[in-house]
Amino acid sequence: MKYVRYGRTASFVSSLAMGAMTFGESNLWKLSGIGKETADKMIKKCVDTGINLFDTADIYDAGESEKLLGAVIKPYREQVMIATKMRGRMGPGINQSGLSRHHMHIALRNSMERLETDWVDIYQYHGWDTFTDFEEILSTMERFVQDGKVLYPAVSNFSAWQMSTLQAMAQEKGYARYESAQMNYNLLNRDIEYEILPFMKYSKMTLLAWSPLHGGLLSGKYRKDEKPKEGYRMSDRGFFFPYFDDGRGWRIIDRVRKIAEDQGCKPSQVSLSWIVSKGHVALIGARSIEQLEENLETVNVNLKRSQIDSLDKLTAGKEMYPNWMIDRQGSDKKGFEIID
Repeated sequence: MKYVRYGRTASFVSSLAMGAMTFGESNLWKLSGIGKETADKMIKKCVDTGINLFDTADIYDAGESEKLLGAVIKPYREQVMIATKMRGRMGPGINQSGLSRHHMHIALRNSMERLETDWVDIYQYHGWDTFTDFEEILSTMERFVQDGKVLYPAVSNFSAWQMSTLQAMAQEKGYARYESAQMNYNLLNRDIEYEILPFMKYSKMTLLAWSPLHGGLLSGKYRKDEKPKEGYRMSDRGFFFPYFDDGRGWRIIDRVRKIAEDQGCKPSQVSLSWIVSKGHVALIGARSIEQLEENLETVNVNLKRSQIDSLDKLTAGKEMYPNWMIDRQGSDKKGFEIID
């Protein structure tokens, strides 16, 4: 297993992290409906492989994901980090969603009860809330940190300006930094490279990439002109999510399959390895033990520089990045010796 430094902290997280979105037998989102027996096996395999970060959210299966993760993670609690999120609707009341001080306090208390833990390692805003003032959001999170209930504040699905404003205000007030952002990022969706990733690099934040296989598309099991097989996520849902550019997406998937053949591995492992090669964390999710084992084998895949470059070029393209942006992000210092 490879590890990356978590933000600017002295903690380290595994380059592959386990997402518990499939945990919960209610299966409200038609993702899998994993129960305790399978979850136990999955968590043990992850820990044995070296994974030390497990991610969930209060809205996943209406809290069942947190309950199940909390129950099965107990034997490993002090050697792993738990990340969860709040913001989504957790009841019918007008204040049972968002980032108000009222909802955040209730959300954290309930998440800690479901997870059966005295603290949350990484607590993430699950999205922006236009109704709540920055100061209210920041000061509430800071109180959680001061009380020892949250170790590291973080965000998910934020824009670059939202992250930069939070970081600037936190620094000005002497509050805890925001150490990571959980965003959709993979070979089919590199949009965050425009503004979000440059800011995160500047601020030394860690990227937690959700849906690194783009809902299973980058696993190679789907074909352009074939109906998804029964039991696959896309056949259960009836549509592809996250959405993708149908015109060029299938060309990218074909290239991933070709590299997988050359490497003697699975397309999913190529796709995950590409993210890991960038120094990011890939949040893997699984609907079965077999699927999890396939994803975990990514640790044994080392893409060649030429293969990474090939994927970079195909998935970005000139229409996304002009040459002057690709070359040192627009540097005009060619011909000078610079020590980074």
